[in-house]
Amino acid sequence: MSNFWDDERVRRARRLVREKALPELGSIFTITCISLVGGLIFLLFANWAASGYLRANPDILLSRAERINENTRSVREKMIPPDKIAEWYDFTSPDELQPMWDEYYQAGAVFESYVHYRSRTLIGDYYGMRDEGFRNVRDQGPWPLETSNYNIFFFGGSTSFGVGPYWGTVASYLQQELNSADKFGRPVKVYNFGRSGYHSNQEQILFHRLISDGHMPDAVVFLDGLNDFCFLDGQPSSWQMLARHFDSVNEQARARSSGEDVDTNWSDLGTFISGMPLTRLIGAWNARSNEEAIPTYTGPQGAIDEPSPPAEKLNKVIDRYLGNIGQVEAVAKANGIASFFVWQPIPTYKYSAEHHLFYPDRLGCHTGSKFGYPIMAKRVEQGLNTESFIWAADMQKDLRENVYIDAFHYTAPFSRDIAKLIAGNMTPFGTTTGKTSE
Repeated sequence: MSNFWDDERVRRARRLVREKALPELGSIFTITCISLVGGLIFLLFANWAASGYLRANPDILLSRAERINENTRSVREKMIPPDKIAEWYDFTSPDELQPMWDEYYQAGAVFESYVHYRSRTLIGDYYGMRDEGFRNVRDQGPWPLETSNYNIFFFGGSTSFGVGPYWGTVASYLQQELNSADKFGRPVKVYNFGRSGYHSNQEQILFHRLISDGHMPDAVVFLDGLNDFCFLDGQPSSWQMLARHFDSVNEQARARSSGEDVDTNWSDLGTFISGMPLTRLIGAWNARSNEEAIPTYTGPQGAIDEPSPPAEKLNKVIDRYLGNIGQVEAVAKANGIASFFVWQPIPTYKYSAEHHLFYPDRLGCHTGSKFGYPIMAKRVEQGLNTESFIWAADMQKDLRENVYIDAFHYTAPFSRDIAKLIAGNMTPFGTTTGKTSE
């Protein structure tokens, strides 16, 4: 038998491989390499182009919430009648508007334990946010507190913090009104602890933190209603972001301690890819095509009919609020602190909407307050278990003028009116005079 490898058929097959198959494999390899290099060059070019586009159009990457904020700012700046700027912001000149906004939008938020966040410290000419966690009022009192003054801590959301200069807030006007009336027999100093996005859950925690640190005021005032119905579940704004970060850090620590982090972390590759300009641009376009439109300000005739949240959720919000003020009242009384709880006016309750310059076409989370306020009104009619409640919700029912600086925040004159109502109801003993806004 002849040697297999010397067989003519085998020699022909081997020759065929050398002459035809190997060149074909080489060609495939060459084409593959060229394709990969070409694809890489295209990807680099596409990312370079996407990066240039994003630099020229940075608003593309803004989230819906961020675009709503930017839109609100633009609306404020463009829709306010020029002859109303000084009056509605309590300026000496309308020329102060632009420098105020330039300063206002430098601030942002920083982390604070227990309450999740607060506004970043920034004094400036208009903002006036202090390291101690409160915003200035006109003729701000000293910190730490001086017992020669009658000291009041003022709590609330962004309607308390104020949109505009620090002296155009309810808290600032409250100090002015109480000092003019000389109701407490000594100088009144108000400390504005109002913070954007806060509701009664966070406010009562902040109050407890302050007194546990030894800051004992003579009185506390809480201005609430709008944000409690916005955050139906009672969670703080942006809690999911903090939760994700906390869980991620702790999961990484657990993986290290158990030896699970020795494997390739493919999530890092995913993070790299998701951070590429081209990926971010595609993601932004996709998000825009699937998200709900941002609000516009076309008056009540353009409002979208948004359904009410379930009644049981609205009642739960009220129960939670009443529980919070009950806790504050008990702790305040135990420490000799007078307490006052103000149910604030909002544009969707007993207000002539045709006079609202910035009436939004969609309310979003604030749909809850539109349907929750009538329920709260019935609760108030039945009687609340407190002597320090001030009903201010319908103080605008006979007004035929604009009293909002945007969709929900007050003009300076209306902030002054709210302060007058609060001041007129306050007594040195933590009980109200019994007057209402009607």
